Amino acid sequence: MSRLLIRGGTVYRADPAHTVTPGGSVLVDDGVIAGFDDAPDAEVLDATGMLVLPGFVNPHWHEMFALRYPFKGALRPPSDRGDKPAFMAHGGDIPAISMAFDRFHGLVDALTDDEALAVARYSLWTQLRSGVTTLGDVGSVNKPGALARAAREFGMRLSVSAWVSDAVCGRRTRDAAEALARVEGLMALSDTFVRVRPTAVYATNMTDELGAGLRDLCATHDLPFAAHVGALRNEAQAMEAYFGVTPVRRFADLGLLDDRFTAVHCAFATPEERDLLVRAGAHITHSPAKYGPAGESTLTETRQIPALRAAGLDVSLSTDGASLPVPGMAENMTAAWQAYTEMAADPTALLPTDALAMATRIAAKGLGFADVGSLEVGNRADLVLIRADDWRYLLNPRPLEAFLTLGGSADVETVIVNGRVVKADEETLRADYLEALRSFSVRCLGVELS
Repeated sequence: MSRLLIRGGTVYRADPAHTVTPGGSVLVDDGVIAGFDDAPDAEVLDATGMLVLPGFVNPHWHEMFALRYPFKGALRPPSDRGDKPAFMAHGGDIPAISMAFDRFHGLVDALTDDEALAVARYSLWTQLRSGVTTLGDVGSVNKPGALARAAREFGMRLSVSAWVSDAVCGRRTRDAAEALARVEGLMALSDTFVRVRPTAVYATNMTDELGAGLRDLCATHDLPFAAHVGALRNEAQAMEAYFGVTPVRRFADLGLLDDRFTAVHCAFATPEERDLLVRAGAHITHSPAKYGPAGESTLTETRQIPALRAAGLDVSLSTDGASLPVPGMAENMTAAWQAYTEMAADPTALLPTDALAMATRIAAKGLGFADVGSLEVGNRADLVLIRADDWRYLLNPRPLEAFLTLGGSADVETVIVNGRVVKADEETLRADYLEALRSFSVRCLGVELS
């Protein structure tokens, strides 16, 4: 279809003015937003009784679905009574985290191309069906080429990275040139749908040589950069012990900290590091719906992320990643809305429309995608439609508020990418994924399956 009119829903544009139009329309022409008035020659999609939102932008995501059996996954007992705190709990076991992240490096190579693609198609579909139309990979246990191909097939935008590590807490584990070659190889994937963003999966997994190489690569190709930094209470002490410097300061000293730097999590920066982040104009992204189940206190212990937002930094929402599905962008909007307002004892500290902007327009800005994240003329027509006419919404003139109170990812009814309603054979995607997962798990992870 060349012209599509989405008519009758409550339209939240997520533009800088936070425009909301009950009974509004969005006109799409050739995959882009052309206006907000009726058009007699357009095919009509009736959105009466629905929320009409921009497609969600998830700027911090890890595709780890190949680890679904052993990594806190399907091999757990049905009962949760024997659970123990994970290595991110109680401030974080930094050496254990660093060692685990370093091991992921080899698992990517162990996937066959066919396995990687089957896993990528299914994992990207789980994001898409929950409303995410633009993704920012920050290192995945999958082949970047497979993720790029799956994104193109679905019409999604993807900022692709590579899982690179050349050290564990100061001890070199592989040659930095090998890791840099992986990142350099990403450049061949760049096209209309796919962009490249080098990342450092963790500061303790990066030698100075690798950091300097990433800096030079970003400068040569004019690329943004992202890293997990200041995520856990014990991180700064570990960094000083192994490297003699705190995490944000290390990235600054390596020349990587600027206004295109995305700091993932970043709740435990020192006062000096907070000043560095603010002066650089860095982007902050966090995943508030994920922290409790992982044992992290990233949002509430220091209250630093709301303070960085108050200091003028762009702060976005994201999902993080795991072997099983994690809370989606809808759940992270809810968690941010509830936590920010509770910490401030002020129900206006973060409004539902602020949470929406953090999951769309502000996240897109952090990724460097200028034409997604808000419903504005000239932007790509990526939209999410959510049914909003049942008992949860009765007599509430603010359906987004009701959605964040009682709704979630499962309520996403229709996803539109480039002006087209997305459809997929989920049963086939699921079957192909399970076959690839079984093959990889038995061959490479030593999992015994009947």
